[in-house]
Amino acid sequence: MYPYELPFRNTYTFSSLDELSYTARKMGLSIPVSHDLSPLARQPIIRTRAGEIRLKNSLTVHPMEGFDGGEDGSPSELSFRRYLRFARSGAALIWTEAIAVCPEGRTSDHQLMITEENKERFRELVTEVKKVTDSPIIAQLTHSGRFSHNSRTPYPIIATHNEIIEAKRTGDKTAPLVSDEYLDTLPALYAKTAELLVWAGFDGVDIKACHQYLLAEVLSAHTREGRYGGSFENRSRLLLDCARAVAAAVPDTTILGSRLGVYDALSYPWGFGAKTDGTDGPDFTEANAMIAELRKIGVSVVDMTMGTPYFNPHVNRPYNKGGYVADEHPLVGVNRLISGCREIVRANPDVAIIGTGYSYLREFAPYVAAGALDAGCATLIGFGRMAFAYEGFANDFIAGKIDPKKVCISCSKCTEIMRAGGTTGCPIRDQEIYLPIYRKLCMKK
Repeated sequence: MYPYELPFRNTYTFSSLDELSYTARKMGLSIPVSHDLSPLARQPIIRTRAGEIRLKNSLTVHPMEGFDGGEDGSPSELSFRRYLRFARSGAALIWTEAIAVCPEGRTSDHQLMITEENKERFRELVTEVKKVTDSPIIAQLTHSGRFSHNSRTPYPIIATHNEIIEAKRTGDKTAPLVSDEYLDTLPALYAKTAELLVWAGFDGVDIKACHQYLLAEVLSAHTREGRYGGSFENRSRLLLDCARAVAAAVPDTTILGSRLGVYDALSYPWGFGAKTDGTDGPDFTEANAMIAELRKIGVSVVDMTMGTPYFNPHVNRPYNKGGYVADEHPLVGVNRLISGCREIVRANPDVAIIGTGYSYLREFAPYVAAGALDAGCATLIGFGRMAFAYEGFANDFIAGKIDPKKVCISCSKCTEIMRAGGTTGCPIRDQEIYLPIYRKLCMKK
């Protein structure tokens, strides 16, 4: 469906908010816009099992991997620098990048991973961040599964074969499937990691299940045999068991969250959230059932997403420039994310739902974010690429002082660095650190 490695031929930019709105209407899209930015300053409530937490505004930092940890998994000086930038952003909630629960589940030898040996370094990071902001910090727990690529993993850790993805990742076709017995060990690993992170000072933990990483891949394991495949009860088992184990391991005051992929944008039976009748588009029935079950365990905030950055990145982060020319206008992707989030919000009124996909909109993103909040399309709005690019983005957005020279331009250069094996950031807006990295790895200069 999505062409790969084609030269980018089209860019879509708008000279004004009115032009953006007109273009969306002409395309039959329902992208909300508000010239009143006050919804960004709303103070939503998120719940723990011990009570409520009122956030200072409605903007959050999405989890965005920096790939700059030490080989032992500890945060580096560059990690400290990035999270201090996020702390100064003014965002009401900081959601960290993925932190691996085991060595073989790391995306690289530089992905963060907390252990008994390096936990003090994580505590130092949280201490420094909390000197700057009183915003809660949620740590993301992950097993990278198919996308594990490190010195401990000789082959991809796959829970179910996927004809669509493996048509591009042909080497995955011969990889063995992980056993039920291996999957049985994961809840204890998630619980131990959560326990260490809360000891280090994190206010919350996220059981990550998106983008075809291991827990998300199990959600889509329609063709797998055994207790983790086939029926929704079986496919949801691992995520729910991990969530229960984490909940039992941390205090009731801990925020429990999930970065949840509600639609993989892969046809049935290869993707979660796909319609089973063969027609295109999402079916959120199972996603909503999943959130309802997570809520019973205590999960009270869901950072929703779609697609997978390894196969169809234009779905989860619409862009102006990327590794291929998408078969749709980026505004179609923005509209899909906003309208999908609205459906998730309506079905789960007791859960705080974080909307995504706004960075593509550049300096107009705050006005669409405010419109989305006002229209009930999200509880909070998350920014990932924008947080990389625009230091102080939340403060400026709320104040209505948006600087077009600081916004993310959705050029995908941060992703290019990551794919080249480098430490990730914005080489356009944060040039001192990341432009030399981009030139060396991506331009070979």
